Amino acid sequence: MEYKQFVVKAFEREPGKWRASVERANGKVLLRAMARRRRALDKFITGMDATAAEAAMRMAMAAIDANAFSRISYRDTRQARTARKDIEPRGERAGAQTKGVLASTV
Repeated sequence: MEYKQFVVKAFEREPGKWRASVERANGKVLLRAMARRRRALDKFITGMDATAAEAAMRMAMAAIDANAFSRISYRDTRQARTARKDIEPRGERAGAQTKGVLASTV
């Protein structure tokens, strides 16, 4: 079956033990090599056995939903850190709200 631009297939490893494989629908690799020693990942196979094909496919789709096959670039993480710094810390916001409430009650 095709799910979010991935092809998910269930197969029976042994009688009653199901797993699922995940590949990109366009034929490209799931993850490119990020370091010299790592190889590209063409196909992912779930690591746990399931009792039914549907359960194995649900595990594979959960990995897709968890963005297990997306690579976040350094630039994206740097932008996320910068955006977090722009947000006011929770404690300061809570303190400011409490001060306003106390001042109006006095």
